[in-house]
Formats: sequence, structure tokens, C-alpha cells
Amino acid sequence: MKSIEGVAAGLVGLLAPPRCFLCGVPLMRLWPLCPDCEQDLPRWTGSVCLVCGRSVEEGIDLCRDCAVEGRPYAAARTLGPYAGGWRPLIQALKYEGERALARPLGRNLAALLSPARAREFPKSHELDLVTCVPADPKRLRERGYHAAELLARQVARWLELPFRQLLRKPRSTPPQVGRPWKERLTALEGAFQARRAGRGESILLVDDVITSGATVAEAARTLLRDGYGQVWVVACAQAGGDDGY
Repeated sequence: MKSIEGVAAGLVGLLAPPRCFLCGVPLMRLWPLCPDCEQDLPRWTGSVCLVCGRSVEEGIDLCRDCAVEGRPYAAARTLGPYAGGWRPLIQALKYEGERALARPLGRNLAALLSPARAREFPKSHELDLVTCVPADPKRLRERGYHAAELLARQVARWLELPFRQLLRKPRSTPPQVGRPWKERLTALEGAFQARRAGRGESILLVDDVITSGATVAEAARTLLRDGYGQVWVVACAQAGGDDGY
């Protein structure tokens, strides 16, 4: 027999159906976003750098920085700018405990590897593992979960690939917001460690937001140094302007 609490919870669900996180419209299914809001999320529509994925002028293959300096990862892609609906979604997932938002965000990230949208990316069956940028130990203790891991697990599920925690971050690092690229690289140097040696596996590395690119670059460099193969990067959004990558 169902408990009184269980029956009451069911009645509440009937009387107060789930609502879209962004617009508040009642939903007919257990999904955090309505189709309209998900469709309206800002996407990159023009040309992007073939390496870092930053928006560039039409007809240009590489951004200024990637043309001068190589990246340790094969290529990085984001869904759109850190603006519009992406910002409240990512902030709610990362800081406010809205873990259910990892489902639609993860599905959208997995779609970046569809043949129609990922000309420079391998097909999912050509990848071996999905992993994430590791959690900062201090922030993990404060929040109790890691947004990038939630996203990576969803991406792995949609792509039908195994997820593995390949990296760890043994020490906390100071916040990187507002720091120049060179300072970010210096602060993150040696910040990550591989949990085990690789055997040439091709890796999809997942993060929530790319700002300067220093974090994913150091994570990719660590994986390569410890025996893994090519590293491809996806993140929900890209923040910052010309002082980014």
C-alpha cells in the first residue's frame, strides 16, 4: 500500500506539473525546458576557428591566437556564447544545485558531434572515452557535486560511450576570472594529474564554460603527457572576447 506521503506527492505532481526552467510554462513531460526555449538558445551561426571554436570573420579558418600558437587539443567546440538562456542555465547547474539541467545541456553537447555539425570532429564511434575537467577540491566540498561531471555523464549516455574520471586536481587554484592568458597558464601548470596511464585512447573532454581556454588546455596537455591519444573538447558556452583564447 502506498504511504500517505507518496499519495500526497503524486497529487502535488498532478496539481503542479513541472515547469520550464526559463519561461515557467507547464510541461507535459519530465524535461526541464520547453521546446521553444530550447530552440531559442543562442547558437553560433557564422564561421568559427577550426581549432578553438571561437567566432571569427567569414572566410577565416583560424583565430589570431590559434594561427600563432598551437593548442594541445585537436579541436574545441561550444554551443554558443555565454549569453541569453545559456547563462542562467549554466549558472543554475553550477551554483544552485539544479542538477536536472545537465540532461538538456548534455543532450545539446552530444549533438555537437553529429555529422551535420562536427566536420572537424570524429564520429562518436571513433572516440574511446568521455571524461571531464576535474573538480576543484575546495569547490567540490562546498557544492557537493561537479557540474562538468554531470554534463560529461549525460554526453556519454547520449553518445553511448563509457565515461571515466581520468583526471584529478590534487590542489585548489585561485579563481581565473579576469586574469590574462599567460597568468592563467602559469596558475594552472601542473594542477591536474591523470588517475591512470593511457594507452592511446581518443578522448572527449567536457567542461561547462570555456573562458580563456587555459583550463581545457592544461587538462588536454595532462592527458597527452600521460599516454592518451587525441583530445577533443566540448563545452556549453564560451565566455569572454578577444582576450580569451
